[in-house]
Parts: sequence; structure tokens; C-alpha cells
Amino acid sequence: MAALPFSGDERINLASAEVVLADGHAQGLDLLSEMFAGFGVMKPHRCSSAAEIRDIVALREINLFVIDSALVDADGYEFIRWLRRSGVRPNSVAPVLLLTGHTRKSDIFKARDCGANFVVRKPAAPLVMLQRIMWVSRETRQYVESPGYVGPDRRFRMLGPPPGEKGRRSDDLSAEVGAAKTPNLEQDDIDALFAPKRVSL
Repeated sequence: MAALPFSGDERINLASAEVVLADGHAQGLDLLSEMFAGFGVMKPHRCSSAAEIRDIVALREINLFVIDSALVDADGYEFIRWLRRSGVRPNSVAPVLLLTGHTRKSDIFKARDCGANFVVRKPAAPLVMLQRIMWVSRETRQYVESPGYVGPDRRFRMLGPPPGEKGRRSDDLSAEVGAAKTPNLEQDDIDALFAPKRVSL
């Protein structure tokens, strides 16, 4: 993933960050700009359309994208899907926060599947937004490129496949615990494992 100009354990200084703020509504864009000015971003790239963002992606190296789900000429999901597949490095792997007023489960899955790092519900409080920025600064998930998906690994935790389903990866462990292949140890045998032993030198 592209790095923000600070690490997760440092104090945030976004003054030198190249940030794209995109919202199809002028009022929403103004609110975002004011919020990020409070974070130290005085000259963000303000966009209302996917076409404007594409022009910036071609010219500048961006550290963070904050994209609303509703742009003037496309929805944010479509733009993020394009960005991840664009091949314009390092922008195609830069952190992306998706803003949306709809946080139904299907919308969250849609954001995850288009390649967004995180979904932020609107209206977003400044503290929540700052926490999400800090979260993506500590991002440790691998970047995945496959025919069906491009973006950060969608698995936050390596818990294996859902119960009753076979894993798709060779290292997936089954959630089912099999029957014992040998007899259980007697309590005396278990105690003997932990008993102090004399060591001769």
C-alpha cells in the first residue's frame, strides 16, 4: 500500500500530504474541506466528478483518497474499482476511504469488493475521520491483484473459511476439530509433564 507521510505511531501532520477530497454535492465538499483544513490539509484536491479525479491521478502522486459514494458522473464504487485497476502507481494502491450515507450490509460488501480500505458513514464526525486516517496509516493487509478483485486483502483476521465451507487457499485451516486419533492422557501423565525434573550435568 502507498504510505502516508507519517507512520501510525507518530503525531499526524497532514500538511505535506496530497489528499483528494471528492463529493458530488458542493455542500458536502465544503464540509470535507473544512474538516481536513482542521487536520492541516490546506490545499486538498477538491473534485466533484470521477473525470476530475482521473486527471489528478495522472498528474500527481496522491497519499489519500476520500471519495463519496455519489459523484456527479459516476458512483464512488465505480471510481474506486477503476482506480485499483488503473495501474497508475503508486496512486492505484493509495489508501481510499469511501464516504456513504448508506451503511446497509450490502453497501459495506460493495465498498469492500470495489477495493476501498474503509467505509465512513456520513455525516462523519471529525474524530471518526481522524481515527480512520490513523487506521489506514497502520495498514498491514497485503495488496491483492486477481482477475476478480484488486485492492487490500479483504480479510481483516485470518480465521479460516466460514464453518461448513472448504477453504480456497492451501493454508486455510478447517474450523472443524476432528476426532482424537490417540487416547487422551490420564491426569497423572499430564501432571508428570509439568513436574520439576532433576537435571544432571
